Amino acid sequence: MPRDRAMSNSTPRTRTGCQSCRVRHLKCDEQRPSCSRCLKSGIDCVRGYNIRFRHGANPSVANQKGSGLTKCDYDFAENQPWCRTTHTLSFVDETQELVNIYDRDSEPENTNNAATPAEWNGSVRSAPDSFMVPTPSATSHPTPLKTNSIDTPNTFDIPSPAKRRKLDSPFNFSDVFHNSPDSNSRLVSSPVASHHRLRDSFSTTSGHEPFRDILNGADSFEPLEPTDSHCSDFATGYSAVSETLARIYLETPAWPLQDRHEAHLMRYFIDNLATSFDLCDPDRHFALVVPQRAAVCPTLLNAIFAASARHLSRVCEFDPYVADRYHQECLKHLIPMLNDTAAIMDENLLAATVILRFLEEVEVPVSGTDTQSHLIGTHIFISAQESSTVLGGLRQAAFWVGLRQEVYMAFVNQRSILPALSHCNIDRSFEPASDCVWANRIVVFCADVLRYCFGDTENSTNRDSVATYNQLVEYSQEWAAYKPDSFRPIFYREAKRVAGPAGADASGFFPEVWLLSDSVVTGLQHYHLARILLTAHNPKVPRLGPAQRAALRIMDEEIKTDVRTLCGMAESNSKTPPNYVTASMAIAMAGDRFTERAEQEALLDIILKTEKIHAWPTSTAQTHLKEAWGWAE
Repeated sequence: MPRDRAMSNSTPRTRTGCQSCRVRHLKCDEQRPSCSRCLKSGIDCVRGYNIRFRHGANPSVANQKGSGLTKCDYDFAENQPWCRTTHTLSFVDETQELVNIYDRDSEPENTNNAATPAEWNGSVRSAPDSFMVPTPSATSHPTPLKTNSIDTPNTFDIPSPAKRRKLDSPFNFSDVFHNSPDSNSRLVSSPVASHHRLRDSFSTTSGHEPFRDILNGADSFEPLEPTDSHCSDFATGYSAVSETLARIYLETPAWPLQDRHEAHLMRYFIDNLATSFDLCDPDRHFALVVPQRAAVCPTLLNAIFAASARHLSRVCEFDPYVADRYHQECLKHLIPMLNDTAAIMDENLLAATVILRFLEEVEVPVSGTDTQSHLIGTHIFISAQESSTVLGGLRQAAFWVGLRQEVYMAFVNQRSILPALSHCNIDRSFEPASDCVWANRIVVFCADVLRYCFGDTENSTNRDSVATYNQLVEYSQEWAAYKPDSFRPIFYREAKRVAGPAGADASGFFPEVWLLSDSVVTGLQHYHLARILLTAHNPKVPRLGPAQRAALRIMDEEIKTDVRTLCGMAESNSKTPPNYVTASMAIAMAGDRFTERAEQEALLDIILKTEKIHAWPTSTAQTHLKEAWGWAE
């Protein structure tokens, strides 16, 4: 026995053990793929690199007795000067766990777009004030045609934006339920107060997994990967995410709703309001996905109730205080989450913020006075999720809704697009794609135009302004030339140019433009909005002299033509409320240019329909237009 013990003690320690055993100074049995200690502890067995430092170039070590080195690799004089180093040194960790992090950046991004950024002919841009017009494919599109009288600009290239970190595979909510912390705090006290709350601990073996059924693949959070040297950090990260989940979600879905009035509000949102959100979404996330997510997300559920109640209070005799109650309940839990890193990555809270922004829009007059409260919240959520807004799903759908909302507010308040909505990698090419993609391209372009018209131009010279203007004009022409055939009207009839008596049929002033789908209408209306802005902010219009009057006359006629077209699209495709809202935006901004009484009444009729039928506030715009037209009260 003593001999065996001596032999055991003489066995040399392995130098190829796993990192976990080496850090804890334990002997590793080197079993593959996981050693017995890691297997017993339930942690990943990460094999480190067998690295031995050579001190042949280090005289402080090589010259020491017993160092094992017979001589230095280099001979240094005794009075050799040496550079001083700091007392604190930082060692770079290049173990496998860190290598895996960098390997993710080299993986191809998985997007749901028809063409990936690498396949586009043009560069993807992150800033609207410096961009190029991509070269369309000669084999897939006809020869471009000039669509307006504005000069054709030159193009130039810019480098693509810096590559951002790619989100990993969607987070599996059921995996985190095992370590969910205590959640005694109430999520929602009222109105959604009767539903079950998250319990102290979750178990994926209970037979009921609401998140797997409803939220699986929602990619609301980035995955947290445990490693041998960061087990405590991993546990802390899981705990933080679990606490956030406990604040956001219910364990048991709220369906079926116990309150019939709440069920009515939910159905009203699905049947009447979701269309306004799903204009450019073929998957109809706000009609089909958001209600399901709301079943386990009280914040989203209260946002839906608030939006429906507010809209009903404006179109019929519905108690407006009901909307206020749901609204305040939603804000009470949403606002504190703006400081939570995990919460602002949640796409369901982004959807709730977008819905609250819609609720606020129906309170803001078409002529302006934006409060911008929920727009700030939208910016925070989109800024946190900007790298994944092109990956599809509810997050991307909510992003496009948020961008259209920002375009609306920027237009009616005559201000620039706020920066947080312009940093995402967006397809601006002319490659073949779906109608929704083409509509989204021109929505982004409209945002670019708003930034040019109302952005900071103090540091830009007139020459730069003209160059940027030319680029914007060319992009609008190229988009109009290469848009799909599906953007052609199903039926088109020119407007009647002969004015009739006051009170005559107002529709005669507007062309009939029957279009295929909501996405087509949305795209074409934003195209004409952009044309109005570009025409009104043309830097090449003479400031003085005889040519100025003629230029202004041409400018007025072009703007009036675009306004009439927008009104015709709204009247010809009247089932979708946003069509009237967009037309009213144009009327509010350019209606003062119309001088004929009968045509003024036709424009006013569009604004009245927008408020009476679609619950959009236009009373301020009506007052301003009547004053501009000189109508006597």
